[in-house]
Amino acid sequence: MLKELKVKRAINGDEKAFISIIEEQKEKLYKTAYAYVKNEQDALDIVQETVYKAYISIDTLIKPKYFNTWLTKILINISINTLNKNKKVTYLEEEPMAEGSTTLDNKDTEIDILNELDKLDKKYKDVIVLKYFEDLTIKEIASVLEIPIGTAKTYLNRGLTSLRISIGKDEL
Repeated sequence: MLKELKVKRAINGDEKAFISIIEEQKEKLYKTAYAYVKNEQDALDIVQETVYKAYISIDTLIKPKYFNTWLTKILINISINTLNKNKKVTYLEEEPMAEGSTTLDNKDTEIDILNELDKLDKKYKDVIVLKYFEDLTIKEIASVLEIPIGTAKTYLNRGLTSLRISIGKDEL
């Protein structure tokens, strides 16, 4: 209840209230950003950009009780944008292949999965990325995305089912 009052004050232009709320959230914001980018500097940049965007648009927040969800969505969107920017720079390393090696097949499969993952609904993709790329538990995923544990399990199941269907293989 106290937090909702701070959020209301922040919405009405109280900078101290906004700073206080962000101070309470900064560690969680950093952990979430780091879970996406796995890079300290990028995670810090993402947190900084999230705080800035939240500050300039807090007056658009209609229900103060959804502040955490709103802030997390901003953070996740910025994290994904950062990942997409970083994906554009690809370094290719030439590896000698042994006879009969399946490295190429495995790389093709990985590329197929990543391409299909990009086609998934954002909520399913977020859960799968946090589970399989960041090794978070369902409980941690629910906490990061601020959704119930049951919803996180459902999103994971539906996302994996969609991936299996779209790839047409039982590789997952």
